[in-house]
Amino acid sequence: MPELPEVETRLLFLKRNALGQTIERVNVLAPINIKTPSTRAFVSRLKGRRFESARRRGKYLIARLDDGRSLILHFTMGGDLYIYPRESERPEYTRIEFIFESGLRLAFTCPRNICRVMLVDDPLLVRGIREMGPEPLDRGFTLSKFKAILRASPRRRIKPLLLDQAAVAGIGNIYADEILHLACIRPDVRSSSIDENRLGLLHGAIKRVLRESIRTAHDEHFPDYFLIAREGRGEGCGQCGNEITKKRIGGRTSRFCPICQV
Repeated sequence: MPELPEVETRLLFLKRNALGQTIERVNVLAPINIKTPSTRAFVSRLKGRRFESARRRGKYLIARLDDGRSLILHFTMGGDLYIYPRESERPEYTRIEFIFESGLRLAFTCPRNICRVMLVDDPLLVRGIREMGPEPLDRGFTLSKFKAILRASPRRRIKPLLLDQAAVAGIGNIYADEILHLACIRPDVRSSSIDENRLGLLHGAIKRVLRESIRTAHDEHFPDYFLIAREGRGEGCGQCGNEITKKRIGGRTSRFCPICQV
């Protein structure tokens, strides 16, 4: 699933290729992906509109149009964006195609056909955005703010807490594992058991892992020291060499080192 770093790269792609473009028409090839409004209203309201700006909120990409409405994309499992000049070059799994007056086309693809697309007057009308926690790469995401988030849920295990979008925005399963490994914290410990020193390490690990992942996400690979990358090469923990352990925690598969993470 595209997480914060992958959505950030899609945001940069949209800014580079679609801002300032005026939509001539929209082809909806899979209406099931449009959650609001109706397909007919979606197509008619986008005709003649221009992309003015774009931003990311958690795992959502929000593109503001010249009429004040916002086109919201949630990529779910493997959704992506492509730009191309001719219909004959339309990518596989294209679910919605935006044809610009310039002749270029923007495809929203979704292999599993479960992505979510919304056209709304205000992004805060979307519950997932309205109830979302702070952005971990914002300057306002300070150590004291992070401590307050953990203190509010002392009995929760740390990994499910990091995955909770109402607590911290944008962190998904893969990056939660890497963050906890870098901070040497097991994914199944209670948040209240993490001492002050390790809380500081965890806060720093969140920012480092996400920033480094944004730099590599456009190439669709992970930093070499990541557990998931080392596992793919048949290697163990980069710190001690021990075999990487997998365990179901909060309904999700977790990777961690039972030696280094305590």
